[in-house]
Amino acid sequence: MFRATQIASEETLPALFDATRSIENSGITDDDGTYLQKFDRRFSLKYGLTTILPPIKYKYPIAVSFVLIAKFFEAFAANGMRTVLALYLRDDLFFSESLSTIMLHIFNFFGQFCPIFGAILADSYFGNVRTISYFCILYAIGWITLIATVLPNLGASLTVLVSISLLLIAVGNGSIRACITSLGAQQFKIPEQAKNLADYFSLYYFVYYFGILLSKIIPPYERAKTHCFGKIDCYPAVFGTLGSSFAASWLIFSLGKFYYKTERLVEENILVKFYGCVKYALVAKWSQNIKDEPPAYWLQNAVGKYDEAFVNDVAKVLKITKLFIPLPMYFALLAQQDSSWTFQASTMNTTLSNTISIQPDQAKALGPIFLFVLIPVWQYICTPIIRRLCGSELKPLHSVTIGGVCSAFSFLCAGVLQEYIYNRPYRSINIAWQIPQFLLLMLGELLLSIPGLKFAFTQAPASMKSVVTASWFINNAFGNLIVVIITKLNFFVSKTYEYFFFAFLMLICIIIFTVLAYEYMLQQEVADYNSYTLLTNNALIQKYDDDEPSTSAASSASRRTTI
Repeated sequence: MFRATQIASEETLPALFDATRSIENSGITDDDGTYLQKFDRRFSLKYGLTTILPPIKYKYPIAVSFVLIAKFFEAFAANGMRTVLALYLRDDLFFSESLSTIMLHIFNFFGQFCPIFGAILADSYFGNVRTISYFCILYAIGWITLIATVLPNLGASLTVLVSISLLLIAVGNGSIRACITSLGAQQFKIPEQAKNLADYFSLYYFVYYFGILLSKIIPPYERAKTHCFGKIDCYPAVFGTLGSSFAASWLIFSLGKFYYKTERLVEENILVKFYGCVKYALVAKWSQNIKDEPPAYWLQNAVGKYDEAFVNDVAKVLKITKLFIPLPMYFALLAQQDSSWTFQASTMNTTLSNTISIQPDQAKALGPIFLFVLIPVWQYICTPIIRRLCGSELKPLHSVTIGGVCSAFSFLCAGVLQEYIYNRPYRSINIAWQIPQFLLLMLGELLLSIPGLKFAFTQAPASMKSVVTASWFINNAFGNLIVVIITKLNFFVSKTYEYFFFAFLMLICIIIFTVLAYEYMLQQEVADYNSYTLLTNNALIQKYDDDEPSTSAASSASRRTTI
């Protein structure tokens, strides 16, 4: 199992922050900095005696089991849809590859953008349980509609029905993603069950990615091995299985309602307040009189309507999210495992040996497999070696840069392979030649996505953790939009040049990120130096004030002795 401290999923970090903040507020730590509950509570008896109570043992919340099992089935259903969608649109509905790619990435866009709205509704209006329940209804309608599209003699426009069903599934999946993670974390009593909470996030990460792994293996196998309605590929069986998996998830989640804790809603959602602060400051800046002296930083225009401390926190977050500006390109590369790389695999020889043959969209299983292997290798082998050779671990911003370069090289490999495919007979190149590009892309995931999100999350002020996570979701969503735009513009006559173009854009974006990171670190050093200088000056002033009365008294005593 992976250490919880090494896990940085956009789904787990918001809830992890809420839990650790409540632990920190207790102010109790052990020698290694782990927050613990002080169990030696004492009370006075009738005769003044003091008794030390034994530690209270809290049971592991049974509600967490419902959350984890429901998440497994939901992850299998949603990611299974992403696995088979591109080939379904191209081979069964006879859409072009470009249109299939566009529809897949629009589907991904809504799946990554809607968690923000789900989190706002859960925090301020409905709570996690009711929010999940409401969006599961849309989710279910989407699955029913999608299954209807693969049934014969429907007599309706398949394009319209498929578009509606995919939209409903994407909105449902996206809106419950952050909610279900947070719901599980809320079941623990903090800080007494801090260790159980850490184990929960580790287990959640494993369950989530294990569901993704199976979703890239089972649905393509079922499609190829099942025949129905006179078709070689049986998509009704695939969508029926995935829809049943979602139904199982919904049922298990609903049964857990008997055990979930009562939720308390927040009075004001931080995301809405953050947006309001930025909007107010911008409007004030644009409407300012030219003769008026502007503040040192434009966001200071919001001071007055908003608390100065809050405005300063917003300013810190804006400086952090500025680092994210080049990163949507990385997510544009990452998302193409389900589109362009799948189409590439469909033109290759998928026979691995005399007895083993895979489906083109099963090759994507290499992604989670490599990630399962790379995470412990990096934690327990590479990191200690780097620490011993360099005297410290790889810094997060350096790690992001290296991860971006690895991602760019993955598309260079894809471009070289594509050109090789063009120059050879159809399906004569073995699919094993995709291994290098998957390995490099997962190295990018390990070195860029995980440390990048953790860095931003830890650097953000305590009140702004959810804003940072929301900006990460938006980056992922915009990455899919980049693929949509480039595919729609259709610049390239050869897929090889398109792969090289994405690699080139990724390298440019990483160079921009490096410049922004260097500027950010300089600002941090200046801020740290100014803080240190201010603290030192205050300490000297305080010392002078403390010493002044004794010095005056000594002088007076000296004068009296002389007289």
